[in-house]
Parts: sequence; structure tokens; C-alpha cells
Amino acid sequence: MRRHAVTLAATLALAAPPAGASGLDAPLTGTAASGPLTADPAAAWHNPATLARLRRPGVLFGGGLVLAHVGYTRERRGSYQRPDEFNIRTPVDAGSLDATRTGEADPVSATTIAASADAFFALPLPAGVVAAIGVHTPYAAPVSYDAQGAQRFALQEAFLAMPHVTAAAGIQLHERVALGLGASVIFGTANLKKVQDFAALDAFGDALAGAPANQANSFGADAPTEVRELDALARPVSVTDATATNLTWHAGLTVQATDALALALTYHHGADLTFEGDFALDMADDLFTQDLSPVGLAFPALVRGDARLSLTLPKRIEAAARYDLDADWAVEGRVEYVTWSDVDALRVALKSPDLAQPAFGLPDVSRSDLAREWQDAVHLDALVHGPWPGVGRWTAGLGYQSPASPDTTVDASSPDGHRVHLRAVLDHALSDAWSIIGHATVQAILPRTVTTSRYDLGNGRYTLAVAALAAHLSYRWGDE
Repeated sequence: MRRHAVTLAATLALAAPPAGASGLDAPLTGTAASGPLTADPAAAWHNPATLARLRRPGVLFGGGLVLAHVGYTRERRGSYQRPDEFNIRTPVDAGSLDATRTGEADPVSATTIAASADAFFALPLPAGVVAAIGVHTPYAAPVSYDAQGAQRFALQEAFLAMPHVTAAAGIQLHERVALGLGASVIFGTANLKKVQDFAALDAFGDALAGAPANQANSFGADAPTEVRELDALARPVSVTDATATNLTWHAGLTVQATDALALALTYHHGADLTFEGDFALDMADDLFTQDLSPVGLAFPALVRGDARLSLTLPKRIEAAARYDLDADWAVEGRVEYVTWSDVDALRVALKSPDLAQPAFGLPDVSRSDLAREWQDAVHLDALVHGPWPGVGRWTAGLGYQSPASPDTTVDASSPDGHRVHLRAVLDHALSDAWSIIGHATVQAILPRTVTTSRYDLGNGRYTLAVAALAAHLSYRWGDE
């Protein structure tokens, strides 16, 4: 009967993928000073209404390096069987439990160094209209952990990137009021790898309990730890070369309330993305390839097929206010509300003729949802802009971001927490036409300890730090 159970698991429970980290925001779009009230070509994304303040054609382009480090020490707070056991129903005899699989596991970490680049072009047109186009990547999340680490049931490797091609226009409706509208084409790409614990899926438990197996079990999404993470049900699965495209839009408003006070409001609509790619499931075990053939159930050593993964990018509402203290100094505040609660789950479908098992009435498609239940986040930023005599202008900022991942569903695939964000920018004019902008950002979560992970999958301590060092060139031509 153990063999029948493993077969049912393989056909029903392959679909749960690793999630993208909830902090999908890339650290830079444009410069670290770009934002809803910054009159540069990157306003095409941040607030197209601010484009209307540009009086000369111009380009802004550049790039840099992004360094990210995430650390995780898993703390198993439940009891687990020895991995080579196969008790499928609680209570589990104490003699089958593994005393070494409790408490803290060996720490794991992932360090990523990636290049970033973007480019924006803005062109004033008649009637107070300024049009712009840009290529940039506002969402990205690469990570690679130890393949055998304690986090492997949540994630081993992931690469998510969502480059945008954005077109926008701003129009000056009144000397103090401007409106803007933009649209983006999103080109998403994803590669994911993890170890799937079949015992954690409702479909597996239901199938095992029904005909022809008729085996009562404790498997499913709420399975107790005593029946989880068994070797027989731990199968490596990967999704590769997955791509998605969709459209989204955004709009903005700027108001020069007084000669010294400027206000802005921006809305980004978000988008639903469906990634389509390939999946591979390692079934190179005699239980799957040989032992079950007498009963008409056999799998190739590697099951391949088509994968579909659905992900939602959130809506965003950002407001900003800037006050000019005098001709040189200004202070600015920004607040953003991000609807990460739009991501209640990641939905996956895997399709392959090798998944079909007619004797058990199982189709060639396996579907599953991975609960995320993310919560909305608030981002706050305070900035100061000032002069550096003989050099240029500088901007410094301090920010905070609330976490999107709740304790119940946080894990190594979505590390997150209360974030502190620092930024520094130096804008040096090389001539009337050329400027070079050097900038850096650093953000880190406050060390986070989780004890109430719903599946005991994400309990433990998390750290996360992201730093970006970049430079942009600004070139403007013509007369104002």
C-alpha cells in the first residue's frame, strides 16, 4: 500500500511551486532621487504628470550593481518522523520520531549580485504636452539557496524578472495643474526550483483516502508535522523558461499649490501575469520507475511537460509633497500604499501525458495553489535636497516599508519584514547639456523571528539586506 500511496502523490501533488519573494520591488527605477515630483524622464513611470515640467528633450540612462543577501535559520517547532519512515496517519508511534529533526537547523543564506539598467527618453510637444518612453525593470527577485538546506521544501532557486516598456505623456492643464497617463508592456520571465512535499497537499490526501487505495491518512495542507517531509514524498521539481506578457497602466496628477509647495498623486494599476514554460520532475526511484509496473503504474525517471504559473502584481497609490525652503534647499515626503493583498495564492497547473493514470482516473493535468495571503504594505520616505557648492546638488533620504508576508505564510521563498531604507544621490553638471548622477541605496529588514508559521515550514529567524550602487547620465538639448 505504501507504493500505491507514493504513486498517487506523484500524480496529484507536483504543482506547488516556490513563490516569488513578496519584496518583488527592484531597488531602483531611474535614479534614487526619481519619484512623483522629480522632473526627469523617469517620471514616465513614477508620475507622468511631472513630465509636463520638462522644457527640453532629454534622455536619462544608466545602470549599476545590486547586491542582495538573505539569511534564514529554520526552527522546527514540531515533531517529525525519521525521513525514511512512512507512517501516513497520526498519532505516530514515538519510536518512529526523529529527535534530531527538531529545534534549529543549520543556517542557510543566499547572496546575489546582479546588474541593473534602464533608459528613458522625453520629448516636449506642442500644446504643453511632453511624451516619454522608457525601458526598465521595476520588479525582480533572484535567489539561490543551498539545494540541500532546511529551506528546500520552500525554495532552492528562483529568478523572477518583469521588465517593462513604458510610454507616457503629461499635459499642463493650468499653470499650476498637470495630468499624466502611461501604459506599459510587461515581459516576465521565471525559473523556479524546489523540493515538493507531497504530504502537504489536499489532493494527495483525498486521493489516497479514496478508491482504489482506501487508506485513511493525515495528509493535506493542514497536515501535522509528524507526517511531513518524508523521503518517499520529497521529489525535486523545477519550472524553467517560463514567460508572460501583459499590459498595465498608470496615471498621475501634480499641483503647484503655492510657489513653494508642490503636491503629487500617482496610481499604478498592477497586472495579472500567467507564466508559461516547462517543468521537470525527478522520479528516478525504483518505486516509481519499476516496482509499480505490475499494477499498471509506472513513470519515466524524469517527467517533463508544460507549466503555467499565475502571479499578480499589486496596485499602488503614492502621494508626495515637496516644499522649497529657498532657492537651494527643499524637503520632500512620500507615502505609498501597495495592495499586496491581491496575492492570496500562487496558482500553478502542470500538464504532461506522463501524469495521466487511467487506472486511478487521474488526468494529465495537475493543479495546485500555494497560499501566500500577503497583506497590504505602506512605504514612507523623507528626503532632503540641497546644494554642494562647486560640485552639484545632493539628495539624502530615509524610508520605511511595512512587511507584506504575514507570519502564517512567510517562508524562505518570500522573506520579508519591517524595512529601513537609506538613499544618497549626487547630481553633478558636466555642462549645460550633460549631467552625471551617482547614487546608492541600502535597505534591510529588522531581524525577524517567526514562531507561528502555519505549516511549521517558515518558523525561524530571517535577515535581508539589499544595496544598489549606480550611475546615470542625463543629456538635454535644445532651448527651454
